Amino acid sequence: MKPDFEAYSLALIEDERILHTSREPGLKPLLTCLEQFADHRGCTLHDRVIGLAAARLIAHSRIIRCVVTGVASDPAELFLSAEGIDIRSDRTVSNILTRDRSDVCPGEKIALETPEMQLFLEKIQALTGKS
Repeated sequence: MKPDFEAYSLALIEDERILHTSREPGLKPLLTCLEQFADHRGCTLHDRVIGLAAARLIAHSRIIRCVVTGVASDPAELFLSAEGIDIRSDRTVSNILTRDRSDVCPGEKIALETPEMQLFLEKIQALTGKS
C-alpha cells in the first residue's frame, strides 16, 4: 500500500487495512497510535517524517515491521535497520530539523542525548505532554 501523505501524516496498516490515521504533526500522534494498538504485531507504519525519537518509539513498541516515510534521518534509518525493522524513505537527511530549519528538532536531540530507554520515554512524554 502506497502512503497518501496528502490525506494523513501517519497511518498504521495491518494486512493492507488501515487501522489508524492522524493528520497531526510531531511525536504525540505516534505515541497515541503505538499505545492504542499495542496488542498488534507485524504492522506497517506510514509516517511523513521519521527521526531517531520516532524510530526508538517504533522499535520499543514491537508492533511495527516496516516503516514507509517521506523523510528519515540517518540515525533513524541506522537504528531501525539494526533493530530488524525495514525502512523505506524517499529522502534521507542528517537530522530532522525544526520547522524553521534553525536547529535539530527537540525529539531528535532527546533521542541522540538519552541512551537509557526509560529516561528517553520520560523526556519524550514531557516534551509531547503525553503521560
